[in-house]
Amino acid sequence: MVLLLLLPVLTAAAVLAVRGAIVSARQLQAQLTATQAQEAAGFALRQCEALVMAPVLDERAAPQPTPLSAAQAEQIWNRLSSWRVGAAGLRTTSIAGPGGRLLGQGQCLSQRLSDGAGGLRFVVTARGLSGDAQVSAQTGILVEGAEAWQQSVLRKAPDPCPGSTTPPAPTCTPEGWTRRWRVLITPPSTTN
Repeated sequence: MVLLLLLPVLTAAAVLAVRGAIVSARQLQAQLTATQAQEAAGFALRQCEALVMAPVLDERAAPQPTPLSAAQAEQIWNRLSSWRVGAAGLRTTSIAGPGGRLLGQGQCLSQRLSDGAGGLRFVVTARGLSGDAQVSAQTGILVEGAEAWQQSVLRKAPDPCPGSTTPPAPTCTPEGWTRRWRVLITPPSTTN
């Protein structure tokens, strides 16, 4: 008689334990995909920044894209169509783990900004996708998986000694790049 009373209680406890394990596994998987997406975004952002800074060692020699206002640049990177495969200026990279398993994919877009103070200024925006992410080819919207967005603004001050052929004096040392970085909480929403 006691066994018949304990059997439903033990069955209910086992069901609750299995349900708890399943919920914990799902939470762990969600955290893993979010971390993959964040790392992919950071990797893509650093790659795009390196591409922006490398050819501009001498800004007079390297051809530069047409500068945009900050509002024009935001209209471009804040449009999902700018993040579709094959979009103008979009760079894509894959991040592989052990055994060649896809851990994530990064996309980045760099835009030169018009800067009234002189020098060079770029906004670099990156989108990171987890290894299991699926994106709609028509809209660019994330269908499954995780995504993360990061952005930086790079600025290089103008050369304080333009045209100087002699070694620069201590007061004429050109400044390096400065960087402001942020995580974009609200991803692009405009589809056109």
